[in-house]
Amino acid sequence: MAEQGHAWSWSADELEDVPRCPVCNAGDSRAVYDTLRDHLEGVPGTWPMRICLSCESLYLSRRPTIASIDKAYSSYYTHGDSQTAYADDNGQSLLWRWSNGYMNARFGATRMPAARSGRWVMPMIPPLRQQLDFFYRHLPHGPGRLLDVGCGNGVFLLRARDAGWKVEGLEPDPAAAAAGRRSGLDIADGTLDGFAPQGLFDAITASHVIEHVHHPRRFLEQIFALLRPGGQVWLATPNAHSLGRQWYGPYWRGLEPPRHMTVLSPKALILLLQRAGFDDVQLLRRGRGSGYILRSSAETARREGMHKMALPPLLVDALASLRASWSEECVVRAYKRS
Repeated sequence: MAEQGHAWSWSADELEDVPRCPVCNAGDSRAVYDTLRDHLEGVPGTWPMRICLSCESLYLSRRPTIASIDKAYSSYYTHGDSQTAYADDNGQSLLWRWSNGYMNARFGATRMPAARSGRWVMPMIPPLRQQLDFFYRHLPHGPGRLLDVGCGNGVFLLRARDAGWKVEGLEPDPAAAAAGRRSGLDIADGTLDGFAPQGLFDAITASHVIEHVHHPRRFLEQIFALLRPGGQVWLATPNAHSLGRQWYGPYWRGLEPPRHMTVLSPKALILLLQRAGFDDVQLLRRGRGSGYILRSSAETARREGMHKMALPPLLVDALASLRASWSEECVVRAYKRS
C-alpha cells in the first residue's frame, strides 16, 4: 500500500529476509518492533526489526534488496549549495569567535572571525569542545589525503580543505555529487563497490553511512584496504542503546526504516572494526548535538499519539559529554596498524 503520496509499493522480489545478524552473523535474536514505518519520507511498507542477542545491534529482518533499495531514497536527498552550507556554519558572536579560535588551533583551520583565547576557553566547556571536535571529525592536526564516503554535497570536504587536507569525496547520489563538484570539489559518483582511486588515504570518514549498507563488515574491509598504514578511519552512526531510542521507541529518529537497515550498538561497532583489521579502536564522546534527533523523535511521537514528556537535549548532551555510550550517536576512531 502506498503512503504519503507514494504511488508505488514493494513487490515480493524487491524484498529479502535476513535470518542472521548482518553485523556478527549470529542467529540468536528477538523481535523488538514488528511494524516500523518510515515517518521521515513516508516510504511504503512496515518493517520488522530484531535485536541480536550477541552483539546487541538492531537490524531489519525484512528489507529491500541491493537492487531495489534506491526506491527508498526517491525524495530523500538534499542537493543544496555546499558553499552556502559551509558559510552558514559560522557566526559573529563571542562564542563563535572562541569556537573558531579553538578549531584553528586544534585542526589547523583558518576560520574567521576568531579569538585566539578560544584554544584555552573551549576545553573548559566539555560538551561544546566535544561538539567542535565532532565538527572536524577528530582529524589529526597534520593534514594529508582524505576521503569522505557518502559526502553528500561536500560541505565537510570544504571544512577539511580549509584545514589543509587534500580532499576527495564519494557519493551515491549523482545530484548531490554534482552540487559538490560545482564548489570545485573532487567527488566521484558511486559507492565503495568498484571505487578505484589513485593511491591510498591518510584518513577516511563516513558520517551516518554504515547504517545504510547491506554488508557493514565488507564496508569496513573496503575502507581498510583504501587506508595507508598508520591511517585513521572515523565513523558516526545512530546508537542502538541511546537514551532517545529507549525513550521514544519506534518513533526514535535514528531508526529510519527501511534506509537504516542496521542500527549498531557501541559493542558491535568496535567488534566490526576489529574484525575488519583495525587497531586502537576508540569510542569518542559526542558532547552537544542531540537536539535535532530528539526534537524530531518527540514530534513524531506526538503526531503518532504518544503522550509523554520530551527528553531534554541539554540533559542528553551533558550525559554524552561524560560517557560515549550515552550519546544518540556512536562516534568512533580507529587506525590501520603501521
